[in-house]
Amino acid sequence: MTAVLALALNACSEPDAAAVLPERTAPPMLGAFVPSGVWNDLAQLRELENRVGGEFRLAHWYTSWDFAYDPVPVDDVLAAGRIPLVTWQTHNEALEDIVAGVYDAYVREWAHGVRAAAGTVYVRIFPEMNGEWAPWNGDPEGLKAAWRHIVDLFAAEGATNVRWVFSPNVTDEPRTPENALERYYPGADYVDVLGLDGYNWGDAKPAIGWRSYEDVFEDGYARIAGLGDQPVWLAEVASSEAGGDKAAWVDDMLNSTAFPRVEAIVWFNEDKEADWRIESSFRSLQAFRAYFQSLPESESPPVQAARAPVGAVRAGASGAVMAQAAGESAMRGAKPTVGPASLTTASLTTASTGGEHHTIGR
Repeated sequence: MTAVLALALNACSEPDAAAVLPERTAPPMLGAFVPSGVWNDLAQLRELENRVGGEFRLAHWYTSWDFAYDPVPVDDVLAAGRIPLVTWQTHNEALEDIVAGVYDAYVREWAHGVRAAAGTVYVRIFPEMNGEWAPWNGDPEGLKAAWRHIVDLFAAEGATNVRWVFSPNVTDEPRTPENALERYYPGADYVDVLGLDGYNWGDAKPAIGWRSYEDVFEDGYARIAGLGDQPVWLAEVASSEAGGDKAAWVDDMLNSTAFPRVEAIVWFNEDKEADWRIESSFRSLQAFRAYFQSLPESESPPVQAARAPVGAVRAGASGAVMAQAAGESAMRGAKPTVGPASLTTASLTTASTGGEHHTIGR
């Protein structure tokens, strides 16, 4: 009897491997950022897809609060059956001014534009907020207040088709308790997707050096997954060529099962601080091609967790709000004219600069 009891106690004390690391039932969706963005068409994204022999389910681009909402990239991405992910960054707008309502008219115009879109739009605000290179770094309470204010404004305007992406850096820079990514989290009521940005710098940053895919994301994943039950996206990912075997790194990333809650991986495809591009070498490109060729033709993206989007919850999805949203959806394609700059200028400027990407400390 004693032996049986001991065995039972031992069994109870062993962690359930399936609970600790549940098997992923579908591969993550793949997305990409290309330097020219998707401002005028999807030509550059499609060119990259032709090279890899597959389709990126998410199209990522960058814009800032210097520019009005532009429906063209959103509409084009949705019409192509892709998922739009737009990083919408402040630069000179102080957090306290956002909270005080200084930019409310501008934010409401963006909400109207998103509301008129014919599908779901993922919006990433204040990315890498735990990185000292970000203008919005260093004031967790102020950032949370500004985040909640923006989300509440979108909800008040009936933009229930928006999804909010919280995307810190994989490491806190500086690595102090006051700058921990957890301190910037505005709460589950204001975040639809938990994200992470992480890079394998290799020789581009000798102090960091070459790190495997799982080494780059292991600690950050554990922390971000602990914040809530939302889907997890790797919103910026790439590897340098210098310092190791990039093709093997890519292969490990595409086939890893270490992070079972990751539903999307978005590659940063630009030759910048390092040559992050998929096509930086023949072998790197072939690693992606081999992966796409291995997928069954019927492969579909994973279904996200069944939870109400924060916009719908906060708006209450009232009949009046939904009717107004439906009316504007019928008018989609009309370009809003209220904002800090013209849409034409926004398109040309962002396309020429390749968007925004902070470079220190990943």
